[in-house]
Amino acid sequence: MMRRMRSVYVLVMFVVIGVGILFALSAIQRRMNHIREEEELTKTKVLENAPPMVAFTTVALGAFRGLVADWLWLRSRKMKQEGKYFEMVQLGSWIVKLQPEFVDVAAYLAWNMSYNVSVNFTDPEARWRWVQRGIELLRDEALVYNPGESRLYHELGWIYQHKIGLTMDNAHRYYKLQLARKITKVVGDYPPDWEALAAEPRTKKAFRNNIERPETLKKLLQERDLNLEKLEKKFRKDGAFSNQLAQSLKNEGYKEPLERFYRSRWLRQVYRLKPELIAEINSKYGRLDWRLPQAHAVYWATRGREVADKEEVSTKWARMIYQSLQQAFRKGRLVSAESLEYFQTTPNIRIVDAINRAHLETEEKYGEQIVRGGYKNFVIDAVVILYSFGAEEKAKEYLEKGRKEWPDTESFKRPLRRFVLEELVKDIEGRQSQASAAVQSYLVQSCQALAYGDLERASALEDLAEGIWEKWKRSRAAGESAERRMRLPPYKRMKRMAVQLAMERFAPPLKKRLRKAIPEFENFEFAEDEAPVSGDTR
Repeated sequence: MMRRMRSVYVLVMFVVIGVGILFALSAIQRRMNHIREEEELTKTKVLENAPPMVAFTTVALGAFRGLVADWLWLRSRKMKQEGKYFEMVQLGSWIVKLQPEFVDVAAYLAWNMSYNVSVNFTDPEARWRWVQRGIELLRDEALVYNPGESRLYHELGWIYQHKIGLTMDNAHRYYKLQLARKITKVVGDYPPDWEALAAEPRTKKAFRNNIERPETLKKLLQERDLNLEKLEKKFRKDGAFSNQLAQSLKNEGYKEPLERFYRSRWLRQVYRLKPELIAEINSKYGRLDWRLPQAHAVYWATRGREVADKEEVSTKWARMIYQSLQQAFRKGRLVSAESLEYFQTTPNIRIVDAINRAHLETEEKYGEQIVRGGYKNFVIDAVVILYSFGAEEKAKEYLEKGRKEWPDTESFKRPLRRFVLEELVKDIEGRQSQASAAVQSYLVQSCQALAYGDLERASALEDLAEGIWEKWKRSRAAGESAERRMRLPPYKRMKRMAVQLAMERFAPPLKKRLRKAIPEFENFEFAEDEAPVSGDTR
C-alpha cells in the first residue's frame, strides 16, 4: 500500500514538474518571439491576409517553419528528378503556406511548373494542367499572402504574355482555347458589360438589399431546395441556369440581376479579376478581348505597377504592357462560329491608336531607346494590317506617321498599295513555293472573313492575294525559260484551290457558313488542265 502511494506521489510530482517546465518554456518562447519580432530577426508575426492554415503553422511552428520548409524544398527537387510531379505540386503549396513571404520560392515553383514540368508531357491537356498550376500558385496563394509584392504580378503576367500568348510551346493553341473557354463560361455572352459587372455588390446580403421583393426570390429558390449559396455553386458548375429555373427567374425579373451578381463574384473570387480595373484598362487602351492571354498580361502588369515601389525600375511594366498590346493588335480578336470548338484569332484593329499612344508615352517617359525599334515595326505592321482590313484611310494615316518619323526610310515614301505589297513579299526570296503559299494564305483568310460575314475584309484580303500574284507575274514575265517555269498557276485556278483548301480545313460550323457565302462552290471543279501544281504548298 505504501509502495503504491509512493508511486502515485512520484507520478504527481513528475506531472507538476512537467507542467512547470512547459509553462516556463512557453514564457521563454513568448519572450524569444517578442525579441525576434522587435529585432526583426525572423518572421513570427501572422500575416494580414493569412488563411487559418498559415496562421496555425506560423504560431505552432514559430521559427521551425523555415527548417520544415527547407526540408520540403529539398524533397520537392527530388520529386521532380523522380518524375513525381503531382506530389511536387502539394509540396510546393505547403512551402508557400509555411513561408508565404519568401516570394522567390513561389516565383520559382510557379515558373518550374509552367515551363519545365509542363514540357515533360506530350498531351496538350496535361501540359495545360501544369501551366494552370503555376498560375494558381501565384494568383491564388502567393499573391493572396503578399498582395504588395510586385515581382509576383510580373511573373504571373509573363506566363500569360509568353507561355500562353506566344507560339514557342507546341501546345500554345490549346492553351489559348482553354483560356477562352474558361473566360467565356464566366462572363457569358461576349462582350459583357464590364461597368455593370463592376457595379455589382460583393456580398449576398448586399445583393438581397439591392433587389426588389427579396422574399419572393427566397421562396422561389426554396421551392427548388435552393438558396443563393447553393445556386451559385450550380451556376459556376454549368455557367448558366437550367432552362426551367431561368424562365422562372426571368418571369419574376431576377434572371439578369442574379446572373450579373454571380458572374461578377466569379471573376473576383476565382480569377482575381476586378471588373472595374478591366473597364479602366479598356477605356485607356481600347476594347481588349479578355478571352485571350494578351489582355490578362496587361491586367497583371497594371496591378504590379500599382504596387511597385517608386525606386523600382518601372520599364519592365511599360515593356510588358506595350508588348502585350502589340500582340493584341496582331492577333488579339477571337473569332469563332457558334461555339469555341473552332478557334481562330485575327488582328484587333480597334486598339491601334491606343497602342500608338502607349508607345509614345513610354518613349517620352523612359527614353526612345526602350521602344524605338519596336515602334517602327508597329507602324509598318499597322499600315499592312489596316490595309488588309479595308481601312485604307487609317492605313494612309499610319504610313504618313512613318514618313514623318523616319524620313530617310525609302519604303515609307512609296504609295500605300505598293508599300503594303512590298512588305508582304519581302520573305518570298524569289521562291515560287513561297509566293504560291502567300497567295493561297490570303485567299484562305479571305474565305474565313467571308464565312464570318466580314465582306470588307474578305475583299481587302483577296485584293492583297491578287496583288502578290500580279507582282510575281510581272517579275517573272521577262525572264528566261527557267524563270518562266517559276510562274504561278492562273489566278482563277489558285482562287478555286484556296476555296477547296478552306473547305477541307475549316471546322463544320465555319464550313457551313462558307457554303452559304459561296453557293456556287459545288461547281468549283478543276478542268483537266487545271490540276494543282506540285510547287503549291498548303
